[in-house]
Amino acid sequence: MLIRALLILTAVLFISCTGSQRTGGELDPVSVKDLKGRINKNSTAIETLEASGNISFDSPENSGTGWLELKIKKPDTVFVKIEGPFGISIANALITRTDFTYYNVQDNKVIYGPSTDINIGAILRLKVSFDDLINGFTGSFILNESETDTLNAEVEKNKYLIKNPKTEATEKYYVEPIFYRLNSYYVVNSNDETLIEVNYSDYQEEAVASGKVNFPYNVKIKNPQKSQSVYIEYINKEINKKNISFKMKIPKSAKVIKWN
Repeated sequence: MLIRALLILTAVLFISCTGSQRTGGELDPVSVKDLKGRINKNSTAIETLEASGNISFDSPENSGTGWLELKIKKPDTVFVKIEGPFGISIANALITRTDFTYYNVQDNKVIYGPSTDINIGAILRLKVSFDDLINGFTGSFILNESETDTLNAEVEKNKYLIKNPKTEATEKYYVEPIFYRLNSYYVVNSNDETLIEVNYSDYQEEAVASGKVNFPYNVKIKNPQKSQSVYIEYINKEINKKNISFKMKIPKSAKVIKWN
C-alpha cells in the first residue's frame, strides 16, 4: 500500500509540474485573457534594467561581436554602449521616445535626430520601432485587452498563440505552455511575411520588490527581409535599480551631424 501511495503521489506531482500540457501532445485550453494577464504581470514588474553581456550582429553590410552595456528605464529611455575586442569603445547611443544621440567613437562623430524607425535602424543596424527596442531588450510586453480575450488561445508550434492585428501588420506572441513565459514575438505583414522576429531563451526567475519576475538571459532579434540579426547573451544584470542614470561623454572635437 505504501509503494502504491508513493507511485500515485509521484504521478500527481509529475502532472502538476508539467503545467497545462497533456500527455498526447495537445495543450489544455487557456483563455487569451489569462495568458495576457500572466505576461502583463511579469512585464510590469520590470521597471528598469541595467545589464551587460556578449553581443553579436550580422547583416549584409557587416558583422561582428562585442560587449554590450545596456540601461533601460521604462517607458521612455534606452542607453546602449558597445565595445569591441580588447575593450575598445565602438559606439554609444542614448535613445528616448522622441529623439536620440549617437556617438561613433572611432570616427569621433556624434549624430542627433528624432527616434524614427528609420533612424533607429540606421544607428543600430536593425530596423525596429522604439517600442520594439525597449520591449525586445527586456522581454516584457504589455498586451492590451480586446473583445475576444474570453476565447481560448490558438495553439501553434506546440505553443499558445496570441494575435494582435494592426492596421499594416499583425503581432504574434508565442507562449510556452509550462511556465507561461514568452517564447517568441513576431510582426508579420498582410502576406504573412515576417518583418521582426524576437526569440527568448534561458529564462531565470529573479526576485524584485513586488515579488518575482521571469527574465530571459538570451535574446535574438531578427529582421529577415533585411537579413539583419542581433544576438544578446546577458552575463550581468540588475532589475529595478533605483536612481539609474544616463550619461554620455562626447568630446568637443566630435563632428556634429543632425538628422531629420
